[in-house]
Amino acid sequence: MEFYRNRKKSVNLILICSGILVLLIAIFLYSIGLFNGEVVAKGVAISSIFGLILAVIIVKMLISLRDTSPLVILSEQGIIAKVTPVSKAAGLILWADIIDMNLTKVGADTLIALTVNKPDHYGPIIRKKLSALATSGADDGQGNLLVFLTASALDVEAPELLSIITKYKDGLR
Repeated sequence: MEFYRNRKKSVNLILICSGILVLLIAIFLYSIGLFNGEVVAKGVAISSIFGLILAVIIVKMLISLRDTSPLVILSEQGIIAKVTPVSKAAGLILWADIIDMNLTKVGADTLIALTVNKPDHYGPIIRKKLSALATSGADDGQGNLLVFLTASALDVEAPELLSIITKYKDGLR
């Protein structure tokens, strides 16, 4: 079973990020004294740093719009997800390694938290592709690895995706 990018949701995310970028540019212009002649160094630094980061993110999002491959794949072996950096770096997560799945609210997004019981296997893979920061603090307190999935760019919402994943996993038994 495969889940693909919803172009409308992706374009909306890009527009929201672009709006925030315009706001950061306005803060930058105000901070360099364009409107009142006073330079605010902290405003210049903060708005330029976050503006550059956001510009890179927007460019990456625009490039990813051309990708027509599935973002989440459910197979008999496990789940492959390319919706968050950690899930993408983890690659195939075997069903046998997933001990729990639930919804968690992070800011304005609802994420699916996969509790994986083999951090010794997936942790090095993730650290090799990302960095040690990606897995530090990504455990559930019992030594299990947490891998989050978002449905913000998919055709389905997070609760529906969790239900589909759960039914799919239960149907394999």
